[in-house]
Amino acid sequence: MTAVADEIHAGTDPASPGPNVVTAEGAAKPGLPGSAPPPVHADAGKPAGRPDASPGPATGPVPGTPAKPDNVPHPTAAKRVALTFDDGPDKKYTPQILDILKKREVKATFFVVGLQVEKCADVLKRIVEEGHAVGNHTYDHANLTERTAAEIAEEIRQTDEAIRKALGTGTDLFRPPYGATNDVVKKTVADSKQELVQWTVDTRDWAGTTPDEIMEKVKSQTKPDGIILMHCFGGKNGKLDNTVEALPRVIDYLKDEGYTFVTVPELLAAEAETREQKKAQGNGHGHGQGQVQAQAPRSEAQVQA
Repeated sequence: MTAVADEIHAGTDPASPGPNVVTAEGAAKPGLPGSAPPPVHADAGKPAGRPDASPGPATGPVPGTPAKPDNVPHPTAAKRVALTFDDGPDKKYTPQILDILKKREVKATFFVVGLQVEKCADVLKRIVEEGHAVGNHTYDHANLTERTAAEIAEEIRQTDEAIRKALGTGTDLFRPPYGATNDVVKKTVADSKQELVQWTVDTRDWAGTTPDEIMEKVKSQTKPDGIILMHCFGGKNGKLDNTVEALPRVIDYLKDEGYTFVTVPELLAAEAETREQKKAQGNGHGHGQGQVQAQAPRSEAQVQA
């Protein structure tokens, strides 16, 4: 592991999302595919985050625009949930996670770090070939709240370049390391035509939580249209055996609870469709933001993302 990678996973992390308060961190874009379409492989010229989206500048609502908690859409009748994995790809844990997802026929979203993409382009290709979505997680896992707008833009650009070199296409999904944002981060992400995506379920797998503890967090925090945070590289002492052990249990439990697994693009598309239906029925007031979810900041060194 490089010195930079060691720093990424050292466990002394900046302030990041915490429990209890849910806010929206961006609006779903118009023209997205409908509710939970079949998994689509990212073709050349199409963003890997949204396989059906056309490349180039986005139109419509600017991503990264905050909303008040009371403007967050209520969960819909469909019980959808998105699994997300941060910080990879790598050669050890990411393939194991992909094997589990493939065996259980589940699609997920991987927020990748540019440095890791350069080392493990073959694994990134496998991620997309097996129908998963990809998002940008900066080049070296920087705390963007400590960077200038130009530096933030460069983090996004370098990672996008690495993804495009590996896949022939980019992504319009972005997750800030540690979930750390401020007005400069949000504006720069929006200016970069990226959709800012956080999470609603924090498994803390990076900190060495046991599989049983991971399960308890999933059981207590998961709600319809939730986004679960896990990791596919790093972890306490560089280990994520807890994640690999817990993942089949997480999937089986949520399936038993009636959840359908979707990628983040599918979740955003489904929510956009739901909002349009509510507007058509005259019930769309106060629900202008997509549930690209975050949680309220808390103390340092509590979340690795």
